[in-house]
Amino acid sequence: MALNEHKSKTNRDIEEALGVIWTSIQRGNDDFEEVSKTVKQGVDENIIDELLNGKYIVKEGNKIKLTDAGEDLGKQLTRRHRLTERLLADVLDFNRQDIEKIACDLEHNLSTDLADSICTLLGHPKQCPHGNPIPEGNCCKNSSSKIESIVVPLSKVDIAEDVTLSYIVTTNHDYMHKLLSLGMVPGTKLKLHQKFPTYIVKVNETQIALDGEVANLIYVRK
Repeated sequence: MALNEHKSKTNRDIEEALGVIWTSIQRGNDDFEEVSKTVKQGVDENIIDELLNGKYIVKEGNKIKLTDAGEDLGKQLTRRHRLTERLLADVLDFNRQDIEKIACDLEHNLSTDLADSICTLLGHPKQCPHGNPIPEGNCCKNSSSKIESIVVPLSKVDIAEDVTLSYIVTTNHDYMHKLLSLGMVPGTKLKLHQKFPTYIVKVNETQIALDGEVANLIYVRK
C-alpha cells in the first residue's frame, strides 16, 4: 500500500510529539521540563503522560530519553516530514512558505516504502529546504536505484543538458553567498558546458567555473 490507513488522533499526536522530542535531542536539548513544555503546548497537554505510559520515553534525572520504540517513531516521522518538504519544493514547485503546513498534514500518511521511493526520486537529499538534516533510510544506505532520480548532483548531468537548480548542500556560508551572488539560486535554469578540467555551467548569460567538489554539492532537477 502506498498510504497507511488513516491514523487516529492519538497515534498522530504520539508521532508528532516524538518527532518534536527527537528533533530537540538532536539539537542538544534534552531537558525534561523544557522539552515537555514545548510538546504540551504544541501537541496536547496530556501527551507526555501517554508517552511515559506507552514506554516511548523515560525520565532520567532531569533528562528526557527516547526508548528504542520512541527513537524509531520520532526519527521516521522527521524523515517523512523533511522528505515531503523537499518533494513539495523541488518537484511540485510549491511556495516555500506553504510547505511546512502541508508536510505536517502528509507526514503521518506516508509508508516507509513510499518515503524511500520519494527519497530515491530526489537523489537521496541530505537536507530539507530549511537546511535541517534528513535522517538516512535503508534506500540511502543501500544506494537504492529502483527508480531514476530526478534531482541529482550537477556532476551527474550530461553536457548540454538543461536543468533547474534545486538546492546547494554546504555549511560554508561565505561560499554559499558567493554562489548566490553569481545567480546560483533555487529555481534558476542551468546548462552544463563542460566537465573537464573544470566544470563550466551557464547561469543566465554568465558562465561560471566550478571544481568537481562543488559540482557534487549543487543539486539540480532534470
